[in-house]
Amino acid sequence: MSDSKFSVLLMRDNTDVRRFSVSPTWLKLSAAALGALVLFAAGGIYLGLSSWWGSRVLQSEKKALEQRLVEAELKLERLGNMEKILRSYDPKELQSIMGPGSAETDSVRQPVAPPAAPPAASGPLDLPRLFSRMSSKQIAVANLQAEAQGGQITVSFDLTNIQRPAQLSGQADVQFIRNDGVMIPVQANKSDLSFQIQRFKRIKTTFSLPGPLTAKDVFALRLEIKSEEGRLVFTETYPLSRILG
Repeated sequence: MSDSKFSVLLMRDNTDVRRFSVSPTWLKLSAAALGALVLFAAGGIYLGLSSWWGSRVLQSEKKALEQRLVEAELKLERLGNMEKILRSYDPKELQSIMGPGSAETDSVRQPVAPPAAPPAASGPLDLPRLFSRMSSKQIAVANLQAEAQGGQITVSFDLTNIQRPAQLSGQADVQFIRNDGVMIPVQANKSDLSFQIQRFKRIKTTFSLPGPLTAKDVFALRLEIKSEEGRLVFTETYPLSRILG
């Protein structure tokens, strides 16, 4: 039985029959080699998929970390902007904003110094209104830029419809925030700021600064975007020093 072999017959039409003899040892070695090849291939596929998935997870974590860093930078910048505006206000008005309790505490701690210059605004600051940010994830704003020439300001920005293929229509509105925190409406051309987009649109409008206001008197630009139904879908405050070209 040890010398027995397996016969393999290869038959094809119109040709002679070919016969091969294969020992059980070689047959077992071939089966083992084939099994090892299959195992190596499966291991390679598993390692490849594991590496690909790990790379995807690392990329997602990197993007999330970058987003958190950007949000932290924006929050720090808003806090700095709020501090600048608060410093320009009369301490008595700040006491009225913060409440009577803080006024009594401040009067005990230190005497109130007279302001260096009279405030340009009357009434308390509405800081949440000035620096709040809102996005309904329907539209994205990018590349917002402003150019000042004489008494005119040119504002341009890119709008991207995130909800495509659905069409998005609406109206943008621009307002200025003075150095003292007062919000000044802008008389811009409504047709320039209206949009009806499927994917992307570049918005650009030019308008005159209201009254005696100059670019040096403007602290920030406030952009609000509403849908066709009048619902607010995006709002953000942009310091003029960052967007002025």
